[in-house]
Amino acid sequence: MANTITHFTHPEHQLLLISKPKNFWCDLCKTFGTGLRYRCDECDFDLHESCTTYPETLSFFAHPWHSLELTDHSASTNDPSICCDLCCEPLKGFYYKCIPCGFNLHPSCSLSPKIVRTRFHPDHFLTLVPTTGSCSACNKNLTVWTYRCGMCSVNLHYNCLFSSSGKEDDEGIEASRKTQKPAMVSRK
Repeated sequence: MANTITHFTHPEHQLLLISKPKNFWCDLCKTFGTGLRYRCDECDFDLHESCTTYPETLSFFAHPWHSLELTDHSASTNDPSICCDLCCEPLKGFYYKCIPCGFNLHPSCSLSPKIVRTRFHPDHFLTLVPTTGSCSACNKNLTVWTYRCGMCSVNLHYNCLFSSSGKEDDEGIEASRKTQKPAMVSRK
């Protein structure tokens, strides 16, 4: 782990690795963090240590047709309704975008595994696929991308599987997002 880095999101100055108990706002993912971060004091610019590992371009199994480019939401659009095509949550900060198709993806969603096993459905693996219907955990309508057991017709929302406030949590996932990485990326 380097004490200073140059990062493409802030090429003007080097970023220094620091650890402070005070909360900070990550300028890449636009979420709060605490502890270790890369910081430019001159510009009041902070990055989670893990956010520095996202590559500028990415190949992703759910969109194999084109590479995705890491794009700054504030520089590319003022439309607050643009959402991640995987989890359907609004995009803010940097996100991956397919320039030809308009497919959008949170950097953290780029670490989603293609196949998982969960306590909610321990008999079989679930595969991330585009589908419709209702979620087997919350009974709400499904968005486009869903974890599905084709043998049993079990469908889980992305968020029901991964959200700590949903029906499932990370402890129930055998194939974790930390071990199923798309090209060159590590999970926060």
